[in-house]
Amino acid sequence: MKFSTVLATAAVAAFVIAGSAAAAVVTMDARQYLGSATFTDSASYVSGWNTLLTAQAAPPSGYGDQTIANWNGSQSNGAAFGSHNNIGYHDKIVFKVAPGQVGQWAFRFGIDFGYGGTFLLDGVAVQTKTNDLWWGYNINNTAGELLGASNLTAGNHVIDLYGFEGCCDGGTVGQYRSPGTRSFANFAVPEPTTWAMTIVGLGLTGAALRRRVAKAVPA
Repeated sequence: MKFSTVLATAAVAAFVIAGSAAAAVVTMDARQYLGSATFTDSASYVSGWNTLLTAQAAPPSGYGDQTIANWNGSQSNGAAFGSHNNIGYHDKIVFKVAPGQVGQWAFRFGIDFGYGGTFLLDGVAVQTKTNDLWWGYNINNTAGELLGASNLTAGNHVIDLYGFEGCCDGGTVGQYRSPGTRSFANFAVPEPTTWAMTIVGLGLTGAALRRRVAKAVPA
């Protein structure tokens, strides 16, 4: 096999493995909210959170900021920090679209925002619902979810969810469907095995390069 073929095969294998899912950084920040359901549009939810953050730069007892490895339906402020009531939420996802994943992406978020919430993609409002949102651990319950779809270019993208809950927050989930796939997947950081396989692919590339260089050196 020619060196160029080995190099291309290893490089493509490493790229496909690393780019097969939306590797994401997911954070869920929560602060105490003692207000009521006074939100009317996306901007009011964002403003409401910013007001909370200004007053509570550090989260009070019972509230906190967490990084989520796999947004699978079990995450909430109450589960992590103790308080299930009077919560303002800002959930943020930073993810990368590989060149082979350009196209129509779909998103769905099963949430528990008793006072409603808003979904922004790259700073632009995608969907806002002011009613009581609770997915009830049923991903097909679209009435209790924030949903959206968009054509995405290659590179980094950011999703922001803002919402408020008066009582009894439940677990939440965040999912995406990338172009060419039929099913949704959870937003998650790459599995250790994915990184290991990627490193192996790059290692094969390096080994092939070293062998070619060695053959090129006169005896």
